[in-house]
Formats: sequence, structure tokens, C-alpha cells
Amino acid sequence: MRENDDAETEGRRRSLAVEGALLLLIDGLAARGQIAADEAEDMLRILATSSERSAARAKRSMKTIDRLKQLRRGDGASAPGVR
Repeated sequence: MRENDDAETEGRRRSLAVEGALLLLIDGLAARGQIAADEAEDMLRILATSSERSAARAKRSMKTIDRLKQLRRGDGASAPGVR
């Protein structure tokens, strides 16, 4: 039973780490213009659907993406850093 609990705890920690890394990656790519803000929002919505806690973590990134859209004059489809 103890091994099962340890494996479950390890699985949770790893999934949180992966989710955190994805949030950082999405934020960074959108901020540099490597992906469009609309694409970033789509990815964040997918992450947010997995749990209430994931939704809370993704909310901060969604605010960042909203600010990016404002800076880009509402154009969520543009990716200014893409060549």
C-alpha cells in the first residue's frame, strides 16, 4: 500500500511540474511572438479543463495573454516574432 501511495504522490508532483513548465513555455512563446495569442489561449483552455486547480494556475497566464492582445491592439492572431 505504501508503494502505491508513493507512486501516486510522485505522479502528482510530476504532473504539476509538467503543467508548470507548459505554462511558462506558453507564456514565453506568446510574449516573444513565436505563437499567436489566440493559439496560447487555446492551449491554456485545454490545461485549465483538467481540474479546478489547473484552471486557477492557468488564469494568471490568461491574464498575461490578454495584456499581450491589448499591446497588439486586439490582434490575437498575429505572431510578430515568427519569421
